[in-house]
Amino acid sequence: MTTNEYDLVTVDIFAKALENIASEMGVVMMRSSGSPAIAEAVDFSTFIADPKGDIICYSGYIPFYLGPARQAVRHIVQTVPPEQIRPGDMFICNDPFTTGSSHQMDIGVVRPIFAGDELIAWCWAEAHVADFGGIAPGGFAPMATETYGEALRLPGIKIVDQGELIDDIWRIIETNIRVPHMVLSDIRCFIAACNRCDDRMQALLERYGLSDFKRYVGISQDLAEEAVRKRIRSLPDGVYETEDFVEHNGHTNDLYKVHCKLTVDADRMNFDFSGSAPQTDGFVNCSAPTTFGAVTTPLLMSLLCDLPINEGTLRPIELVTKPETVCDVRMPAPVSAGHMETGMRVMKVVTALMGQIQAQSDDPFVREHVMAPWQDSWNGSVFYAPDEGGQLAPFLDMHGGGSGGGGQAVADGMDVGGALGQPQNSVPDIEINELSYPVLYLWRRLNANSGGPGRYRGGDGLDLAWTPWLSEGGPVHVFVSCWQVPPPGMVGGYPGSSSGFDLVNGAHADAVLASGRVPTTLAELDGQVRALDAKHFGMVADIGDVLHMHAGGGGGYGDPLRREPTRVADDISAGIISVAAARAAYGVVLTSGGALDETATEAERARLRAERLDWELVGSDSEAVRVRRGPAADRLSELDQWCQPLDTVELIEVADAETGELLRVEVRVTGDDLVR
Repeated sequence: MTTNEYDLVTVDIFAKALENIASEMGVVMMRSSGSPAIAEAVDFSTFIADPKGDIICYSGYIPFYLGPARQAVRHIVQTVPPEQIRPGDMFICNDPFTTGSSHQMDIGVVRPIFAGDELIAWCWAEAHVADFGGIAPGGFAPMATETYGEALRLPGIKIVDQGELIDDIWRIIETNIRVPHMVLSDIRCFIAACNRCDDRMQALLERYGLSDFKRYVGISQDLAEEAVRKRIRSLPDGVYETEDFVEHNGHTNDLYKVHCKLTVDADRMNFDFSGSAPQTDGFVNCSAPTTFGAVTTPLLMSLLCDLPINEGTLRPIELVTKPETVCDVRMPAPVSAGHMETGMRVMKVVTALMGQIQAQSDDPFVREHVMAPWQDSWNGSVFYAPDEGGQLAPFLDMHGGGSGGGGQAVADGMDVGGALGQPQNSVPDIEINELSYPVLYLWRRLNANSGGPGRYRGGDGLDLAWTPWLSEGGPVHVFVSCWQVPPPGMVGGYPGSSSGFDLVNGAHADAVLASGRVPTTLAELDGQVRALDAKHFGMVADIGDVLHMHAGGGGGYGDPLRREPTRVADDISAGIISVAAARAAYGVVLTSGGALDETATEAERARLRAERLDWELVGSDSEAVRVRRGPAADRLSELDQWCQPLDTVELIEVADAETGELLRVEVRVTGDDLVR
């Protein structure tokens, strides 16, 4: 079909109308849900698919869930007889093993859309809910050894029949969850969003007619495919490989390899994860549709950031996985944190590979959109305690998504950027959490020095602490996905700090507050600070105890000694980095009065470059480089950063043999005794 057979402006207006419908579904959810996860954190996704499940348009809330959304529709189409799919029906799904859900607490409602008697589309509204039953309050189950110990699973079953709620299904859900009033309200908001989509789609059909509706959908997909293939052709052909590691499966502190071999061949890309670790009996395993969403997210954020999201966008992208690995889980392995563990490691791997490849492109636009890996650790803490009225509600601190973004080729990483897969993620107001749950925050601020040093630094994460409030206390468990293996930088940028939790029992924070003082550091509290493992459960937070979270930052981009000294001084003034980090990482020196000392800075930078020229010489002639290697935690500590020590995780710094310019800084797991 040539452009003479259709009007590009009309097609674009039509495509934008569809995108607006998907986005409006999200607005309906935010305004009708009382859950902080939806109304405040924007932890949801919406999309519209064709009758087969191919994507017509996808909203920009969480592209990470693109794979599960598509799989949910496809599973329903494959398993429900066509004559049993009627106008007004809706299906509910959250099963990672059939409908591809990222985990059981992400509940999706799927609605068929008809033009008369003809099924023409599907819509999906999905979000994280506070609880969906199972052994662990809140649904994240680090103690589970199989999925049967996790939450209730629904494999795309009908919950609304021709506009009428199916009471039996409703009562099953109500009976199995800890906070039915909250969760059922959220499911109602999903239903409302799907109803709004149907209303808007009927108006669109009335405007364009069914024939042009189908034609413009196809044209939009074909145009997107053409644009994506053109963009891929700007990349150098070749085979590229890298790996990262999932840490601690909830039972043992092992490392689980996530290995990617990327083949760029003309106008297509093949991502092969079949070399990844076998699935484990811990809750870190990921469904293949979620892995697909994790693969496509970095592409949509960097290489394809100016293009629409529909099925045509995805046609040139191929995913290969091996069943019964951490990237393609099979029954009965647990999965309740898989997307935040393996899934986010997949995003880091693809981000690192795309940065390497895009930097070699002849297209300036492609090169300018290189970025370092983000922290991509969603640091979860779940507290289960009665409020002052005796009501029990699992509290998942949605501030856990407050980690840092990766530095870019043209800009610093985002402070508190959240996960790369959540571009519209929001950090809830403290007051909302305190209103909804029995907690009180002592502080919430930037975690200084957590972003990786670089010409363009990685974004900082959050540092916060809370204590039980108007409550007798209760059990708490935590989980971190970036603890010992930090996110790498790009082109000479350093890794970001890792993330972690501390628990202070006997802190007597309530007594400190009653005395009129507001503590701002752990040192001002009683009790012993206990650093927690990456996955820790079986603890209790009583009255006056304090849980502390320090979220890491993204990787840096470029040699830190190339950062403008005035920008470093501004970062110190803003509390983004410390004076010690400015000198150690950036070679920037301040006067006793706190002003930039240009002469001392020039001398310190010359000294650091000269120090690099004393590193071990590796290679010969034009291939020669200077290399220093050592434990990652030790080197990051020298830069006033933090990483949980692990002997097998090294930092390898590589500099130009003649100039001392830092070329790359690698995070490498050197031993295989803990690797699966």
